[in-house]
Amino acid sequence: MKAISKVNEPVSLTQHRANKPSFYANLPKEETRASLLSEQGHICCYCMRRIPESKKNPGSKIEHFLCQDDHSNEELNYGNMLLACLGNEGSPERLQTCDTKKGKSNLTYSPSNVARNIEELIKYKSNGEIYSSDDTFNAELEHILNLNVKSLKDNRRVIYEEVQNRIVLQGKKKGSTALQKKFLQTEKNKLLTLYSGRFSEYCMVGVYVIDKKLKKI
Repeated sequence: MKAISKVNEPVSLTQHRANKPSFYANLPKEETRASLLSEQGHICCYCMRRIPESKKNPGSKIEHFLCQDDHSNEELNYGNMLLACLGNEGSPERLQTCDTKKGKSNLTYSPSNVARNIEELIKYKSNGEIYSSDDTFNAELEHILNLNVKSLKDNRRVIYEEVQNRIVLQGKKKGSTALQKKFLQTEKNKLLTLYSGRFSEYCMVGVYVIDKKLKKI
């Protein structure tokens, strides 16, 4: 899961909210979706899977962190909106993830919460498992978002192993501690850089692996 820096809301959303009556159901969503897609670097707010751009089949859903049913006053609040992948919508519940699995449930922390950096709460195991030392949040990752479904674990494991193997191999070539640290920081910066407006899928897995190595040097 990657921290999300919210930008100014789209003009169309501001104008829509000014019209009375204004409801989320009749909001023209194209500009809002595009804005969310851009600020997230084209990855899902929860699992970091790539979100496609197709207008005919956007492959995403606008997620309300505070659900609309229980927080109707937040349904047009851009700060409450995130963009999630479809989360295996239509599959059996045990395979569903992200907003599709979350439904009306509550989460303790939002990826866009500036008061509590989500990245500080998330850890990854070499087998691709995502977890948190915060027991409550850890249970939410597992049961509300279902982020340890096999497909996601496998995808994260691949990234974990690729980054780990690369830094071990290059670390032997760099020699000095200073050069190793410089290499690791460069690799980390690459993962945190937007390329053509996109972050790489599961980028924070690689960042986590690199940070672990940096702490040991």
